[in-house]
Amino acid sequence: MSQGPDRAQARPPAQEDGAAKSAGPAEGLVRLIALERQARRCESRQELAFTMVNWTHRLIPYYQALFFRRGGGGNGASPVLEAVSAVATVDGNTPFALWARDFCRSILQRYPEVKLQQIDPGRLDKATVAGWQQWWPAQVLLCPLRGRNQALLGLLLLAREEPFLPQELSLLEVLSDAYGHALAAFQSEARRGLPALSTKKRRTVGLTVAATLLALLLLVRIPESVLAPAEIVPRDPLIVSSPVRGQIRDIDVQPYQMVRRGQLLFHLDDTEMVNQLALAQKNLQVVQAEYLRAEQKAFSDPLSKADLEVLRVQAEEKALIVDYTRQELERQKISAAQDGMALFSDRNDWIGRPVAIGEKVMTLADPTRAEIRIMMPVDDAIALEPGAAVRLFLRTDPLNPVAATISRTSFKAEEQPGGGLSFVLKATFDGPEQERRIGLQGTAKVYGGRVSLFYYIFRKPLSVIRREVGL
Repeated sequence: MSQGPDRAQARPPAQEDGAAKSAGPAEGLVRLIALERQARRCESRQELAFTMVNWTHRLIPYYQALFFRRGGGGNGASPVLEAVSAVATVDGNTPFALWARDFCRSILQRYPEVKLQQIDPGRLDKATVAGWQQWWPAQVLLCPLRGRNQALLGLLLLAREEPFLPQELSLLEVLSDAYGHALAAFQSEARRGLPALSTKKRRTVGLTVAATLLALLLLVRIPESVLAPAEIVPRDPLIVSSPVRGQIRDIDVQPYQMVRRGQLLFHLDDTEMVNQLALAQKNLQVVQAEYLRAEQKAFSDPLSKADLEVLRVQAEEKALIVDYTRQELERQKISAAQDGMALFSDRNDWIGRPVAIGEKVMTLADPTRAEIRIMMPVDDAIALEPGAAVRLFLRTDPLNPVAATISRTSFKAEEQPGGGLSFVLKATFDGPEQERRIGLQGTAKVYGGRVSLFYYIFRKPLSVIRREVGL
């Protein structure tokens, strides 16, 4: 771009080789049609601007051409310099660019009709004319570029020493209309016929619209939901515990084995009970022998009759001890009280392990009666009532969630084996009863009531802030 009074620096290449001299009527018409076709084939506004300031020289000779895009806000708005002939990139901060912008603004103020015409220096202020004399030749032609609805989209300024001839003005009037039509093709339909907004105003409007849409979006009500670990557990299982204190000698079934009522499950070490039974039986035999001897002696010695009642009572006592010991020996073998699946850990974890009275060893469960146990962490807890919907995503089949319904909830949090407090929820499967693999784990998505999207997103952050700040 020309930075000083040396005007030769801004001369376009077409002018240097002499190819842009005034053409005859026929040749001018051919060049006009070629320029119109080239303008309409431009794929971007930048390419069109380059064509207007550089290739218009094929039709009309000129010293320099400038293209201004129309700014918003009326005739007093600041135009935007987008292209200069023989310049690849426009720097808007150079002295010439700053003067050219003020020159174009002055033209819009002094020529409100904005039509194809030569600029008269007498209608401009002295400062503008002084700059004109420094930077440009004597003749400047104003070519307005309008869309199909006559909205002003830009300005094309042509400068040279010689006055513009009437036939040249006729050609430029047609070419300006073609340029305006091509320029309008790159404008948004919503902005056609409306004053263009400045970059700052467009940014403000865009931010306002985005903020409004975001606020409306945050008010949309959606179902509240939370994710929690879950496991398929038996419903109403039978707990099998140790009836006596002892040590497990052997487990007679395998984990997850189906057992029948009365089938032996496990038995305790009965060595001590066998010895106690043998001792009790020996004591009973001794007492019974003494009773028989005293009974025979009573026939000859009336005084020994008094010992018979004592020995009879002792024999009954020893017999009771034998019966009790035999029953305790039988209790060392634990059998199934009902049909079901035996649920416990590995057999090797129990063999040789001491157990207390009432300690749980295994569970008998009906595999066709299962439910979901959900451990909802305290920090993720939401308001839930029985009947809330649940979707279970099993780790073995995460693509096919299982539908369920909350059946009961705990009123207080419980400490979990892995640490932390959680509310325990129970959910029943929707649909008919069917066998489901007890012990499978996954993630349950529990649905609560409908809340706003703002509350759904910021529920946990607000909870943390309230807990830390104490509001």
